[in-house]
Amino acid sequence: MVDRYNPATMAAPVAAYFQGVEVEAGERTIFVAGQVGMRPDGTVPESMEDQTEQAFLNIQAVLREKGMDLDDLVSTQTFIINRADVPGYRAGREKAVGSGDDAPKWAAATITVAGLTRPEWKIEICAVAAKK
Repeated sequence: MVDRYNPATMAAPVAAYFQGVEVEAGERTIFVAGQVGMRPDGTVPESMEDQTEQAFLNIQAVLREKGMDLDDLVSTQTFIINRADVPGYRAGREKAVGSGDDAPKWAAATITVAGLTRPEWKIEICAVAAKK
């Protein structure tokens, strides 16, 4: 069982995520290494929106290899190099996972950093997923 929740005693999340996610003992767990917006052919799109969408597609590929998908995510840590790119991040996330009440949500953090390993990378996302 995976229980996603927002305590009534705190402010609501400021974006599409949950304040807490409880994973019951015995669930299968996948820890996904940091994924960037690199396509399978090694190219990197220019826009933050496209890099974000590709990063989530890469996470999805890792999860699908073991019978999971984006709706099994329980946590992400997203590293971006420019706060001005947050709207592009949100748009790319929506393209990859959808929007509205039916879109998957998980515990999440978004962190602004000075840079990533390669100068063309605007985003890197680490993820954890769990499922029976």
